[in-house]
Amino acid sequence: MSLIAAPVAAQPAAPAPGASAPAPAADAPKLAIAPIAISGAEDPLLASQLEQDLRGGLARGSLQLLDSEAVARVAGGPCSDDACLERLRDQLGAAFVLRAQVTVSDRDYTLRLELVATRDLGRAAESERGCELCGLAELRALTADQAARLLAKLDALAKPPPAFEIATTPPGALVFIDGQLVGAAPVERNVLEGKHVVRVMSEGYVPEERELVAVAGLRESLQIDLRRTPESLKLRGAGWGLLFTGIPLLAAGVALLALDGDEYRGRCSGPDVDLSGRCRFVFNTDWGGAGLMAAGALLGTAGTMLLLRTRDRGKTKLRARLGPTYIGLSGAF
Repeated sequence: MSLIAAPVAAQPAAPAPGASAPAPAADAPKLAIAPIAISGAEDPLLASQLEQDLRGGLARGSLQLLDSEAVARVAGGPCSDDACLERLRDQLGAAFVLRAQVTVSDRDYTLRLELVATRDLGRAAESERGCELCGLAELRALTADQAARLLAKLDALAKPPPAFEIATTPPGALVFIDGQLVGAAPVERNVLEGKHVVRVMSEGYVPEERELVAVAGLRESLQIDLRRTPESLKLRGAGWGLLFTGIPLLAAGVALLALDGDEYRGRCSGPDVDLSGRCRFVFNTDWGGAGLMAAGALLGTAGTMLLLRTRDRGKTKLRARLGPTYIGLSGAF
């Protein structure tokens, strides 16, 4: 039986000129079609024709097809071992290798396709179809059909995985994707295609949850502004109240301590001045000043601690200045 004797008109028609797909991008992953292995028959022309059908079906995809002569030279055969896959990857830059094997038994054919990713030498896709009592035209049609079925898989593999970029205000919130902790915001994470639930949590803030749909090749950015819990708002209000009460008391205490021992100018004349020229009336404010300073320091410390406890992460800046006649406190909480 001769497989070449099929009528020419029965062969798959070439694509119409206007139906050709756009050329793949220059940086698109490269696909190598290894020389086809045929068992049960010796027919080099059949292998060449089937490879043409594969290339014709896969040319519509988004991957670059490597030159068949270059692939045959580097592979040196059907590329059945890992060493061949590594050579195609290292020498030609192939990201994927398609291996095809045809088994012939009288007029029965079996076509097996195997798509391998050279990065980890793992199978990305595989299929096996049979054709009983077939001629060359049916076998070539089967080959073209299998190539078309691989297109969707190849296009998906050519796209980068979907990813989420998640940021929060304030930053530093814990980010969970589908119940798994992925880090503190801002965070970027690759995910599988489909629906995902993103949840962010931070102490003192109401947890927020969003549902996102991941699409291959797309990077989804999500900004979540967290709202403080009522308890946190009350604590911050109390903190500011204590702080703004303590600061004036502290300043008053410092002023009284500075005034202690000074003469009372309004009553330092005539008989109120001793022979040494010292006034009998002086300010005795040391105990009052010390008490106000202690009270102001306690209230200010308590208020500052409350504000620090309920602060926005990464925002707290506190600066204190103390001089002979003044005390200053500035910051952002």
